[in-house]
Parts: sequence; C-alpha cells; structure tokens
Amino acid sequence: MGLTGTITRRNGRTIRYARTLSEHPYLGQMVRQRIEDAMRLLNIIPEQTAVAIVGHSTRRNPESRKATEAQAAAIRQTGLAGEVVAVYLDDTPAIADVYHMTHLPTLIVVPYFLANGSHTTIDVPRELGLDGQQQAVINGRNVYYTQPVGVEDDLRGAIIELAQEIGAPLKPLRKGSCWDCFPSVGLNHVEAWMSNNDTFVIGQLRVTRDDVRHVDDDRPTETLTELDALRRKIRENPFRPLATSTDLPRGWRVPTQGDARCVQAIIETVYPAALGNTLANTGSLQSLIARQSGRYRDVAQLDDNQRADVVKQVCGTCVRQPVWGNTIHSKDTLLDCPEPCDFWLSAALKTLKDGAEA
Repeated sequence: MGLTGTITRRNGRTIRYARTLSEHPYLGQMVRQRIEDAMRLLNIIPEQTAVAIVGHSTRRNPESRKATEAQAAAIRQTGLAGEVVAVYLDDTPAIADVYHMTHLPTLIVVPYFLANGSHTTIDVPRELGLDGQQQAVINGRNVYYTQPVGVEDDLRGAIIELAQEIGAPLKPLRKGSCWDCFPSVGLNHVEAWMSNNDTFVIGQLRVTRDDVRHVDDDRPTETLTELDALRRKIRENPFRPLATSTDLPRGWRVPTQGDARCVQAIIETVYPAALGNTLANTGSLQSLIARQSGRYRDVAQLDDNQRADVVKQVCGTCVRQPVWGNTIHSKDTLLDCPEPCDFWLSAALKTLKDGAEA
C-alpha cells in the first residue's frame, strides 16, 4: 500500500490522519468470509442466495455510503450470490427496503460495522424484523444475519498497518501485559478518589485498597488477574450491548494492590470511555436532535411526557447520570452522561412508532 492520508501540526502536536479502515483489504475479506460461512452453514448455492450489506451512512455526507457500496460491488463481481445490494441504517435505501430489492429465497445480511453494539444487536435486527433472532423466516424467505465484519482479533493488524502507512512512530510489537496499554484520561481523578477514600463506588464497581469487585459482592468466588478474562466475564457471556447497563455480572474480583493505574484499567474495561465522557463538555438533547438528518431526526417529535418515559426506560437502567437534561434520576455513581446515546435515540424512535400505531 502506498502512503496516503494527511499529516498536520496543531498546538505543537503532530496529527496523522490515516486511511479509513473501510479502505483496508481486510474488511473486504471479512465480508466475503461472512457470506461464505453462512452459505456453507445453510447449504445453499449462489442462485438461491441474496446478500445485503448494511452500512451506517448519513445524509449529511454523501461520501459516507461509498465504502458500503464498494463492498457490495466487489461481492457482486465475484458471483458469490445471485443478488447483492447495499442498504443503510441512516440513509436510503433503508434496511427494510431489502425485501423489495431482492427476491431470492435465502437472504444473508452482513452488518458492515466494526463492533457489536446497539446498532448491530438492536437497530438492524429490528429493521429486518428478526426480533433478536439470528435466523428466521420473514415474508416467506429464510433470513440469516451474520456477525459484524470487525469483531475478530485480526482487526488490530489492519489498524497497525494503516498507522504504519501514514508514518506513525509505533513502538515494536512485543509480548506483554495489556495493563500498561490504557489511555491516561481520568487517571488523576482515580488517584484523587483513592487518596481521599479507602473505598469508593463508581457505577456498579466497588474500589477498595486491595481490589475491584461488584458493589454488592462481599465474597466473590472468582479472582481474575487478566483484563481479557474480565471483559469476557462481564460483556460476552451473555453479550451485553450496553456496557453501562445496571446488569453487571457478579461473583468476581480483580486484585490491584492499591495501584491507581490498575484501577483505571479495570474501570476502562468495564465501562469503556466512561471516564473520558464524564470529563467531557455537556451537550443537550436539543443540540443532538438539531444535528440529525437521518433516522433520528424524527426524535424531535417527542413530547415532554414521551421524553420523560424514554429517560425512565433507558437512563433508569444505566449507571450514568444523564446531565444533558432535566431528569427524575439522581445517581451518585461518579459517571456522568454528557449526551443522549444511541440506545436512548433508538428507544425514542420506538416510542414514536408505538405511539403512532396505538
């Protein structure tokens, strides 16, 4: 790959803007692998198969749809399926349009997203009518929904290649502990909390001088010493799409020996980016809605009672305090939410739809 991207200087720092991940060949390989694996599992042939690649896109930027279109074109050229289309979460054609755009008996849907989250586990399946299932018969057709393309460990290799391509001065790869690889944002706050308290609670975590555990666990049965084991314990079995939901699994502890960096790494693993968001500038629901040009623009139609209901429904089961608007909730969890999240917006859309159908 040749050198592409831009390099600029700002405030004494070098900013290297690499190519997007969607331009790396790895993601194209993963799209094809998802389709081939599904066809093998379902024991179907190309003449029976339609493929829909789902991108996010946004009406604010026409360029945002090109990566998904390119993936659809590439699969179409291979002859891997009889029909191949691109549909979008926040653009046209919409996801539900796939049932009019394709007609073959089996439909394989590949979410062109880099992670499991609210879009891939809630929004896209809802638009497809899957109702939480990976496979279902819809409109007389067998619909199979694959994993996103960016959830494999190999993705980090693509990220490193793009960073090297733009000339980033990366350190040599080495074996070692992931404990040393977390950003330092919020570390000073963790240090202050630990210096002023023998024990404090952040979200559903209780931090002591010796360890971190679930706030309601006096005698956890499992001691974890690696962060990847902690992540599997709290996020993946079963999968929890919202890291800050109030259903944090119990029964574990992670020793820290009073090391603030260890505590910060644990908090970051359990609540990714939550410390940084807590320190961010607070926005508002009105400013967020004003930015919407796609599927979330209709959220502006919510009345005050509906907004309060969505706050109760979503924010009431989240450990973060929604400081972006008037709320009936008062939480002392040290974690602020500066702006409504995708879960909130998705729930708001569902509330509008349910109200219209009532």
